[in-house]
Amino acid sequence: MRGRLSLDVGGGATLDVGGSLILFDLANPPLPDGADGSWVDVRVAPDSVAVWPYDA
Repeated sequence: MRGRLSLDVGGGATLDVGGSLILFDLANPPLPDGADGSWVDVRVAPDSVAVWPYDA
């Protein structure tokens, strides 16, 4: 997935992929300074993905 990354103060992140928002909880190590607003490419193994319900 490629998109624009937005960090929030609670330690999470949102990836905007073509207008769809994907929420991330971030683990250690923290992202580098300047990551907020940058374009990123996210690659994960299929067995490393977990999906959880979310109520806005």
